[in-house]
Amino acid sequence: MVETPPVWVLLKRARERIYTLPPDFPGFRARLGLCLDGVWYVGAVEAEGFAPKVLGLFGEAGAIAEKELASLLGHRRPAPFEEGEGRYPMRLFAEGPLGTGIALEDPFRSRIWVKEGRLALIERHLPEGSFRIHLETWREVGERLLPHRFLLVHRDPRGHLLKVERFRDEYAQVGPYWLPVEREVVVEGEGLGVLVLRLEEVEVKG
Repeated sequence: MVETPPVWVLLKRARERIYTLPPDFPGFRARLGLCLDGVWYVGAVEAEGFAPKVLGLFGEAGAIAEKELASLLGHRRPAPFEEGEGRYPMRLFAEGPLGTGIALEDPFRSRIWVKEGRLALIERHLPEGSFRIHLETWREVGERLLPHRFLLVHRDPRGHLLKVERFRDEYAQVGPYWLPVEREVVVEGEGLGVLVLRLEEVEVKG
């Protein structure tokens, strides 16, 4: 019988399978297209390391593009497990179809499910409500993984559903790095919204 590793080890292994860029990543430049509810806006992006700056898009379009790019790059930033989730006490609270459920004693009362060595679901609680990320599919890049399709469910402090966002992220190899080239988001809340962010002519800074 194979002994199951402690939950700390399970979560650490799952986190470390996810692809991240190196700490000295220089950044990149690219042409940028943003589609909001059927209307395309065209500009450019200059990223210094993990900090993107959108050029040529103004107002709401520029703010949305910069927010999505910051999210994409922020999740590729390396962070030692021991300095993040690994700092907190954790325990097993469930075993089932979603995998191994791990409860963290962190400020967000996080619950994370690990299945077959991959993150399957992340739940966090904030003063303004809670959210769940259902990680549905991954792309393999060598021995590492990139999130491909995932679902983000937002609830208010009373647990009422606010909105659901469905994401599809695409990456491409540019030089030695895997960089985001497209994000599609379908939002269901009070209405239905669609966002597409597309990068072309991506070039790593020297």
